[in-house]
Amino acid sequence: KLGIDVIATDRYRRAGTTCKRSASSDNCVESEQKTAMETCRSAWGAEGTRLGRAAGMRPRQRTGRWQRLQCRAAKAPGHKRGKESICVVGGGFGGLLTALKLDSLLWPDGKPNIVLVNREERFLFKPLMYDYLTGECDVNDVAPRFEDLLESTSIEFCQGEVSSIELQQTTGKGVLSVGRDQSVPFDHLVVAVGASTRFPSGVPGARELAVPFSTFEDMLQVENLLKDLEGRSGPCKVAVAGGGVAGVELACAVASCLKNRSDATVLLLSGSTEVMEKCPAGHREAAKAEMKELGVEVLDTARVLSVEEVEGQKQVHISLGGEERVIATDLLLWTVGQAPATADLGGSYVFPVNEKGSIKTDPYLQVEGQSNVFALGDASFQAPEVSPYVATAQVALQQSDFCAYNIWASMNGRKLVPFRYMHLGEMMTLGRSTAAITLPLGSGFTLDGIPASLGRRIAYVIRQPTLQQQGRVGRGLLEREGGEAGKALGPLLQLLATEADKFLRQSRA
Repeated sequence: KLGIDVIATDRYRRAGTTCKRSASSDNCVESEQKTAMETCRSAWGAEGTRLGRAAGMRPRQRTGRWQRLQCRAAKAPGHKRGKESICVVGGGFGGLLTALKLDSLLWPDGKPNIVLVNREERFLFKPLMYDYLTGECDVNDVAPRFEDLLESTSIEFCQGEVSSIELQQTTGKGVLSVGRDQSVPFDHLVVAVGASTRFPSGVPGARELAVPFSTFEDMLQVENLLKDLEGRSGPCKVAVAGGGVAGVELACAVASCLKNRSDATVLLLSGSTEVMEKCPAGHREAAKAEMKELGVEVLDTARVLSVEEVEGQKQVHISLGGEERVIATDLLLWTVGQAPATADLGGSYVFPVNEKGSIKTDPYLQVEGQSNVFALGDASFQAPEVSPYVATAQVALQQSDFCAYNIWASMNGRKLVPFRYMHLGEMMTLGRSTAAITLPLGSGFTLDGIPASLGRRIAYVIRQPTLQQQGRVGRGLLEREGGEAGKALGPLLQLLATEADKFLRQSRA
């Protein structure tokens, strides 16, 4: 049995919506729960009531929202016996977009069950995490709930942590264990678990005292810490470990947040001889100029040796030019040490991985030795002679198209297509209302400043996973940046996106 609780069939979704609308109060009580169930019963009869109970609908005391208990033992309403199942593990760019593209394809023998499994309840649009810190977007722009993103699809969502993967070598079918006692059978599996922060074991104190910036919880924690520093009296100092793109973006965002404090210092600790050494020259120059403007101090060849806390401050021991120095900071942010999250996947099936833990795949994104298991994004790896590219969100976005098509082709007896990466340029934020865009024209054309910031935000509106989310994020951008005209056009843009989404789904149906 498919033991997951999801938004599945229209009947289930509408019954759940009726329940939520009937209990919109901030102080949801038992009487309102009974009223919601009665509304379901009148709207959908006994079946609607059964679905509401099977979904584990119960009031959340703090917010009044109806909370679905994830991974219930009851059979998911959207599961159809006799149909093949595709399970996608990981709800990042690669996983979510693969699931959405599978749902949008035309299936000659009927659409299979598509299940998306993710540990968190929210999708995280990571490039906008820095914009959230600087107040240029809200939480639903950068981290919408999967429940909202998948509302108009047939994709089943299961929130939970994958504990093991069992795969039958003879048939290729398998079972995914989610949590303690839930099992999700699958005929095809997509692994897109992404990467997570791995603190180096050779740096004592880093795991305990440094704050990473990789997840939704990390983003909220850093926001609260920066607010505390803004309201604190006396000088303050923030150090960012990592001289790559993520470190530079975070340092600029922090400097923008603390710009009104003349006694605030932001340090960027770069382990190499130059920040962003693998980026185009124009990108690096734009970043250096903006960091200088924001007052970010850059320490090249600075390697963190250890971290300790003394009287409420972080004492960061670094090696700089062969000499050991100690830097006292109020906050140490960590952007280095990203590693594939494949180590968290257990079970009898052992993925073939390289020395970094990335799953080895062939040019068709199939895991080596398996025809029905695919991997993409930060968790996958192809030999450099096959695809010489660095794993980024841009790569995962493009891989999702190929992965979804190749699964469809393998299930319909069609020829698979090898993945070919097309570099479209690079974008990064450099603080509030400032960015850099480098296009692959000749040796590279770089645009920076406010025009680049606007172009980057528009590009990320287009890159949102669904039309409805494009409308929501686009509306927010217009209302914040477009003045009175933007406030008037924002709702219209969102309405057009919603109607376009309905039209496309009706056309496919």
